[in-house]
Amino acid sequence: MSQAAYTTLAVAAPQRFDYWKEVICRHCIPASSKALEDTPFEGQLRVQGLGPLDICSLSAALHEWERKPGDLRTGPDDDLWLGFIEHGHGKLEQGGRNALLQPGSLVLYDAAQTFRFSLGGRDNHLMRIPRHLLSSRLPQVERLTSTVLDEGRPGVVPLREMLRQAATQPAALEAPEVAGRFSQTLLDLLVLSLELQDSNTASIERDLYARAMNYMLRHLAETELSVERIAQAHHVSPRTITRAFARHQKTPMAALWQVRLQRSREAIECGQARSVSQVALDYGFSDFSHFSHAFKKAFGVSPSTLLKRQ
Repeated sequence: MSQAAYTTLAVAAPQRFDYWKEVICRHCIPASSKALEDTPFEGQLRVQGLGPLDICSLSAALHEWERKPGDLRTGPDDDLWLGFIEHGHGKLEQGGRNALLQPGSLVLYDAAQTFRFSLGGRDNHLMRIPRHLLSSRLPQVERLTSTVLDEGRPGVVPLREMLRQAATQPAALEAPEVAGRFSQTLLDLLVLSLELQDSNTASIERDLYARAMNYMLRHLAETELSVERIAQAHHVSPRTITRAFARHQKTPMAALWQVRLQRSREAIECGQARSVSQVALDYGFSDFSHFSHAFKKAFGVSPSTLLKRQ
């Protein structure tokens, strides 16, 4: 079983978060990040292999990761992740769904989709799962992300305990045969837990609006994204897509524009944009003049002015 450990304690305070970002991007998922507390950042990370899986155990001050359309192009994008928030707290947003994370929460997220993930506290465990190990058994597994697993359903409590044991007792799982059998049991419990979640939750996950929003978020950078393409991707008519959004008092294109503008503003404010043209292209705007006009109308300030303030 391969292992690695990192800490910010040996790093000068001003460079700690930059060091943390480099370590997390190397072992987890490339994404933009920022600290959410004013105190000097502290964090510890332990990474261990478990058969085909990897477990990253983090203890750190509250911070946020955002995987944007530009990050999806840098990879890796073939993994699913299971988060076990043992003693921490945070929030996950993905696919139009929001999950409030508390001690004991288990939640799935997808490296192939954009997301925003805030996390802090002790002993939070993130397990990397090669996509094919779940998608072969749960063909629509991406619809199950950003939903906290209900511990009242079968499989969730033993899954959580097995994750805790894998993270805290790595020496007991060093033998390759034992690690392989343990990881397979973990996967079996995860599949069972996902299959047996509350029927109301499953119904929400199947909702066309949520699926369409998820598709939009994954394809924000595509300038030719349209109602027709969204409908085609979901094997329904454009009118059906439009009706699904109407139930939420929106039109599909208005929702798309709103998300694109909001994400572009956040990219500028977080220092992730080098120029107006770059942020426009990252979020699906090919007409820079049109983008600047819509941005100023939405936020009362032009993107170039906002960029100069950063």
